[in-house]
Amino acid sequence: MGSGGAAEAGARGVVLRRLDGDGPDIPALRSAVLRLRLAPGQRSFTADATATLPRADADPNRTPFAVVRHGTAVGFGILDRLGSLAAIADEPARAVMFRAFYIAPEWQGQGIGRAACAALDPLVREAAPAATEVLVTVDPTNHAAMRCYLAGGFTPTGRHHHPFDAAPHPVLRRPVVLTSQ
Repeated sequence: MGSGGAAEAGARGVVLRRLDGDGPDIPALRSAVLRLRLAPGQRSFTADATATLPRADADPNRTPFAVVRHGTAVGFGILDRLGSLAAIADEPARAVMFRAFYIAPEWQGQGIGRAACAALDPLVREAAPAATEVLVTVDPTNHAAMRCYLAGGFTPTGRHHHPFDAAPHPVLRRPVVLTSQ
């Protein structure tokens, strides 16, 4: 797992910690993210880790991670090296999809989601070394997520993803800084 699987955001004491490794803290972090729940009203936008972590574990193209603040798991997300990339990326082999992301309700509104978005580069470089961009699709009615992604460095691509039985989702893009220097 290279650098120990942690990516420091700097701001707000937020670290992104891979959950697919075997570090001594991984079992406790996995258990903690499985206890995190979505805020009421957010269940229509994503599923919590009880549903998405097992699917990530079963798919070698997905890298699950915990959002950790001062040693406490406060959120969860997945980097997906396959997903819908063929439909939304110019160069799918050079992109990674950011999905199943959420911050637990008691931690929302503190800039943690924005800090997590800003901290993606080291995690992406480790999990998907060929990736030069991170893409995310957003339900058009999920205004809080849109604000978070835009504040975290994502910009609209002008494209839309068309999930089954849902309104078109705008695609947002964030370039990956290829070196930490």
